[in-house]
Amino acid sequence: MLSAPKTFLERLKYIGPSVIVTGSVVGSGSIVMTPLLGAAAGFVLLWWLLLSMWSKPIIQAEISRYIVVTRKTFLEAFADMPGFKTTINGKTTSWLVWFMFIGVIPSVAGMGGLAGAVAEAGNAMLPSISIEIWVVTCCLLTWLILYWGSYQSLEKILLAMVLLFSFITILIAFSMQTTEYEVSIRQISRGLTFNFPTEFLPLALAVFGFTGISYGEIMAYTYWCLEKGYAQDTNNDINETKAWIKTMQTDVWVTVFFITIGTLPFFFLGAGVLHYVPELQESLANNSFWDVDVIGALQNMFSLVLGGWAKWLFVVLAFFVLFSTLLSGTAAFTRTIADYLISTGLIFEQKETRVYLIKLIAFFIPFFSGIFYFILPNPITLLIIAGIWAAMGLPIVNIGALYLISKLDSDLQPKQTTKNILWLSLILQITMALLIIYDMTIGF
Repeated sequence: MLSAPKTFLERLKYIGPSVIVTGSVVGSGSIVMTPLLGAAAGFVLLWWLLLSMWSKPIIQAEISRYIVVTRKTFLEAFADMPGFKTTINGKTTSWLVWFMFIGVIPSVAGMGGLAGAVAEAGNAMLPSISIEIWVVTCCLLTWLILYWGSYQSLEKILLAMVLLFSFITILIAFSMQTTEYEVSIRQISRGLTFNFPTEFLPLALAVFGFTGISYGEIMAYTYWCLEKGYAQDTNNDINETKAWIKTMQTDVWVTVFFITIGTLPFFFLGAGVLHYVPELQESLANNSFWDVDVIGALQNMFSLVLGGWAKWLFVVLAFFVLFSTLLSGTAAFTRTIADYLISTGLIFEQKETRVYLIKLIAFFIPFFSGIFYFILPNPITLLIIAGIWAAMGLPIVNIGALYLISKLDSDLQPKQTTKNILWLSLILQITMALLIIYDMTIGF
């Protein structure tokens, strides 16, 4: 039995799942969606961005608490939720699992948007290679890495990308403060006044769904915890179990740190630079942000702030970071879809079944992501669709977190303060879901 780390420094040695999750978040959320929100609303929605990044990790940590204690997969845990259930091949499944299964379609569409964004960045680096060829190449490369790689190799690849991304974004933030676009205390204060311009509601909701941890990453994180070894068989030793829970919690807040430092500079660039670009503002004023060329706009933004050389820095950065998001997002999907098929009873689990399914799905996810892009070659539209669905799914996982932790022994449950925060978060998420439904049916 592997003993759980007991000190903070020892726990830092076990960090890993957070790295993979950060890799899946920083591309679509930080580079693509966040600057677009800043460009649209200026600094007014800074509070909204912070809320998105800092409120959802609590859900992530509490669901993972249940996974660490019980050693169940995410969907095995949710199969126990009350309500209507199905039984196929001896597997009993909650209606909530089936509802989340539907989300595979918009989520894969979002992966198509990511593949398109990677391709556009690749085309900006090498214009002689068409965007279509870049899409095919990126999807094929994603499949090959995941087919031949392991958890350990994925963690190492994404760690390098996340550290590079974090270093460059910090450099950008400091560089911005030496230019005419420096961010002032007054601008930050204006962003913390809780104003909410409803004209950008679809974009704001998509940003909330995609920036920081989405419900898809919350699901995926539990599988990375299992593969990392946080859910060890502790022989019912409660102190050992608590030590693994603390290790997981440390890992979660590392995620928050990396996502925050990787996201805020891009929001500041969007709010401080793109918000004052006339052509872009005209598109945003006409609610045509669906068609905005984000890669091109951000290239110009880097040139304005750091000089002409910087646009090439951005293109290279964007390519590798967006590709890391495509890679880690696809890797997560291989685990979740395999678990969907097994936990619902659609596929009978035998020895190595899950391993074979993961490798097979590693091909089909990039394949269908590419198909989605070729059907609708607009990365922003595909990402917004996926982001809105992700926002709709958050109440489900929040309810799940509240229910599951209530089933744990009292000694292993979180403090009442944490439970209260989960309830407040649920109210917020239900409100957002209702706003999405209202906007899609009646409109503001």
